[in-house]
Amino acid sequence: MTKKKIELKGFAGVGIFPEVSDTEAEYSAAGQKIDFVGASSGSFTDNREDFEILGDDGIYDSGADWTSTEVDVTIHEIDLAALAKLAGCDIDEAKKAIEEGTPDIPQTVCLVYRALRRDGGYRCYRYYNCKLTNYSVNHNTKGSSNDGQPYTLTFKCIPLRKK
Repeated sequence: MTKKKIELKGFAGVGIFPEVSDTEAEYSAAGQKIDFVGASSGSFTDNREDFEILGDDGIYDSGADWTSTEVDVTIHEIDLAALAKLAGCDIDEAKKAIEEGTPDIPQTVCLVYRALRRDGGYRCYRYYNCKLTNYSVNHNTKGSSNDGQPYTLTFKCIPLRKK
């Protein structure tokens, strides 16, 4: 029997659903999806906590529980209002500037993306409980280059509360 090859070779459809409710009773993600235009790469690092259960004068069981995932997404553009909403800060429309401060609380979002499989289908991913922890962009003079100045958005994704 020939095994179907499903190697991943793409990264697309990156965006967030901005209206998340995560309580012990229910979970929902709604609202108009905000697409990250020109998403070019994503880096995903799982964080796990090791555990051991002792029994019978030895280790009865051991393993690792997932605690969070750190996600870095590189995009080529983002609307200033969307960035302010993600960062939990205000936007000054007159100045076209983000007004950041110490009490800013990032919004919880649902992060979604898909990866193109070798067979032409997609593998879809959802991180249901995420917050933007950092964003960065390096600005350079145009000089003789036409290179863009991409943003890197860093999210922390944690488990749902609902059991």
